[in-house]
Amino acid sequence: MNMKKIIYLGTVLLAALAFVSCMDLDINVNPDSPTSTSGSVATRLPALQFWIGHTHQTTGVFTALINQQITLSNRGNRYGSLAEWSAANRTASTYAYQAFFVGTGGTLPDLYAMAEQEGAYHYMGIAKLFRAMGFMVMCDVYGEMPYTDALGAEINPAYDDGKTIFNGAMAELDEAIELLKKTQEAGATPLAAGDVWNDGNVDKWIKLAYGMKARYLNNLSKKADLYNPDAILAALDNAAKSNADNTVIHHENSTSATADHLWGDDVKSNYTYIWLVNWSSTYYVTKWYADILTDFDGKGIVDPRADKLVPSEQIKGGTEWLRTPGVDMRTGIRTGTNWRGPGTYNETTKLWTVTENTDSTVISLHTKGIHSSTFRDVAEDGTILNTGTFYARSDAPTHFLCYHEMCFIKAEALFRKGDTNGAYAAYKDGIKAHIDLMNENLVDADANIAKTKIADADRDAFLSSAAIGTASNLTLGKIMTQKFIALSFSNQNWNDMRRLDYGMAGGVAPGAYPGWAEPYEHSTAFVDLKWIPAGKQYRRLGYVSHEYNYNNANLAASNKHALEDDIFSYPVWWDCATDSDYYSYASER
Repeated sequence: MNMKKIIYLGTVLLAALAFVSCMDLDINVNPDSPTSTSGSVATRLPALQFWIGHTHQTTGVFTALINQQITLSNRGNRYGSLAEWSAANRTASTYAYQAFFVGTGGTLPDLYAMAEQEGAYHYMGIAKLFRAMGFMVMCDVYGEMPYTDALGAEINPAYDDGKTIFNGAMAELDEAIELLKKTQEAGATPLAAGDVWNDGNVDKWIKLAYGMKARYLNNLSKKADLYNPDAILAALDNAAKSNADNTVIHHENSTSATADHLWGDDVKSNYTYIWLVNWSSTYYVTKWYADILTDFDGKGIVDPRADKLVPSEQIKGGTEWLRTPGVDMRTGIRTGTNWRGPGTYNETTKLWTVTENTDSTVISLHTKGIHSSTFRDVAEDGTILNTGTFYARSDAPTHFLCYHEMCFIKAEALFRKGDTNGAYAAYKDGIKAHIDLMNENLVDADANIAKTKIADADRDAFLSSAAIGTASNLTLGKIMTQKFIALSFSNQNWNDMRRLDYGMAGGVAPGAYPGWAEPYEHSTAFVDLKWIPAGKQYRRLGYVSHEYNYNNANLAASNKHALEDDIFSYPVWWDCATDSDYYSYASER
């Protein structure tokens, strides 16, 4: 895939003028001021793909702090507070909102209308798909949001409840599938002219839409009257069947003159890298995340993906590797001062040296991309200071929606139906598919253990090990934990954790995430419990400042608790067992 096709929205619209012949120019139109009718469907799509990708991945990063995949050394800033379940810094929830409503949503109606004029049904289908996906993220993280009146002329749109948004998005997903299956009109712009994700392969887009449908249907597991394993399996029958069907976004480790119009980041870099590395050097994996990769199911067997996903550094003159044990969020380590990255940087000499470390060393996720100025991964003597993590490098792929997720959804659906043999087969297929997909971006040999391929023999040995177990001892906890690993930095992990009540005792699925516990700072009242009271869990993000400032009346009417401090502890619609449970606290004042 040629990622040079990814274009900043303003550049897209300006470049589109080159497609207009001189005979078509209107002397009353300023070519230097693009309008909503400027450009073409082909030049609009890459920018929309960039922003919907950002919508999903920025949400994935923030929620990875809540679900304790990662943490941050600074407890006081807006991201560090997420890791301790303090919601005092509401602005951390703004970015997904902006990426969708500003970057994506405002342009979708124009793309759809232009595509409709020329019978470009595939572009129309993608516009519907992106609208459904974006609003589903809004429903997932905020609960209530303008939907029916959104993206139109109304500057103060009324809010819809979660059920309305969910059902509306599902209907739009079905419309997208119908449009993607249609044969385009003669002369319509071919999808390959604008598609930088799947190179115009409409079958991949159809599989992506069905995969999203399976994901959303599976999120209803708490609702006995709506959860339907057979409907999920039917959607999976039309979704990705192998890694060849995946939708993967490829990125580059480079700088360019093209920067996004909200935050100024290079549009070619990996989204997770931008948030975790380019903007900070103090993110770390947690001990729980490191443990599930190094001692899954308490069998003392190291997952072959551990070296790729958990940071390490070289010690003893580069002769040994030290893998970080991760930050134990069940302790008060973040309330102390025991924080540092790999090696030591001397501000005077501008040199890095490696320190002989102990097993308590905490190694950050920071790896040097072309954007990094002072931080280094490798010391002057060649010793590797930090291997980083697979998904947070500038040129790392974004596994947007892939076969391994379909396998884990299938495993859960079959497990709930009582088909443990089928569930076990799908569970193992998911692990294998994820390892094989990672290998597509790893190399045969490298000095950095995080960048070398996983040998087939190592993969197969792990799959047949006691850690993976057998069909007879398969548990929901094993399925969900392996899914969590495979979906690292995905917002779907937080969806899963919430609908399974974090696997906590007294919830709908105790033990669904073995070894997981709420953060120490929250459980011991190191934070102000007015946000998420003791005994409750992080259930939604807070509404963004734009809604508070410019749509406050409709925001206040959307939920009885919308303007109260503890809104974060109230579940979104699909996270409630019944509609009565939801409307009992979310109905209008």
